Amino acid sequence: MINVALCSFGMSGKVFHAPLITAAPELHLHTILQRSKSDALDTYPDVHIAKSFEEILQHPDIDLVVVNTPNELHFPMTEAALKANKHVVVEKPFTLSISEGEALIQLAQQQQRVLAVFQNKRLESDFLDAKAALDSGKLGRIVEVEWHYDRYRTHVTHKRWKEDKLPGSGTWYDLGIHMVDSMLSLFDMPEFVTADMRSLRRAEGSVDYFNVRFDYPDFRVILRSNTFVSEKTATVAIHGDKGSFLKFGQDVQEGQLQQGVLPGMSGWAVPGDDNLAIIHSHINGDAIREELSGSTGCYEEFYNNIGNTIQQKEPLAFSAARSLQGVRLLLAAEESQATAKTVAIN
Repeated sequence: MINVALCSFGMSGKVFHAPLITAAPELHLHTILQRSKSDALDTYPDVHIAKSFEEILQHPDIDLVVVNTPNELHFPMTEAALKANKHVVVEKPFTLSISEGEALIQLAQQQQRVLAVFQNKRLESDFLDAKAALDSGKLGRIVEVEWHYDRYRTHVTHKRWKEDKLPGSGTWYDLGIHMVDSMLSLFDMPEFVTADMRSLRRAEGSVDYFNVRFDYPDFRVILRSNTFVSEKTATVAIHGDKGSFLKFGQDVQEGQLQQGVLPGMSGWAVPGDDNLAIIHSHINGDAIREELSGSTGCYEEFYNNIGNTIQQKEPLAFSAARSLQGVRLLLAAEESQATAKTVAIN
């Protein structure tokens, strides 16, 4: 078994990482870092509670460290874990600079350790259905893609690293990185970016609205998020010269994990009635409209892949190198916003 240490037991630790780690057959949740509390024992009574990060680094039985801490801590904690000869999973965004990401990738190679980024949105129905529609060829040559991550949220949380104007804060880093990663996984790197980003809830706050256009040689991808959307439209719209794809509804896995439904349980990841996809294509002059149930998500595949990669059974599917490309696009969009210009992707 691969012993895992979790560096935080906040929302991401409770809802995502701890349940998914315990569901992975090759992994064992060994340690959870809680500096002042021990309430993780209520759910995981056999886990060890560490009171410092140094305790995790020095523990000889810990093989894999999950860095699910605020964004500015991703680099120093990942660097320290790699130097302690641990494999590492780090939350998105991978790092806040290109140089930090390059340094960590080089260090992981030197240490011969697995370094992965938790890009779980690739395992949701939105991405899976969009990929299936593109792979089907029914849409023909793609001309435009629009991806939404909207919500209605008027309140401001207590989390400074998400709500205040700090490096790596706001919805562009919190939500936009998911959309950027999906775009990269489907289409690879774009050529240019033009961004409009601002705060709708308070002038001094971090970004909570963005409309970012990435230009490819013959099509555009528009990524949008708005904090004041009460009635949602299609989450993904892909238009081609032979047809259109529209995706509605929300993946159920996050909500199920919050309710204690785990991988392997009855109903796990089964899409709701509102989760559907529409493909409207034109074949030989005939318009064909298909309405399809959403795909079943598979969050459990993330940590299954991590365990198998550490044991050299399969290649890593969530590489830091791919996520560093995402960081490059986040920064280029910020430059576009700051300069009010279209920015070339280097």
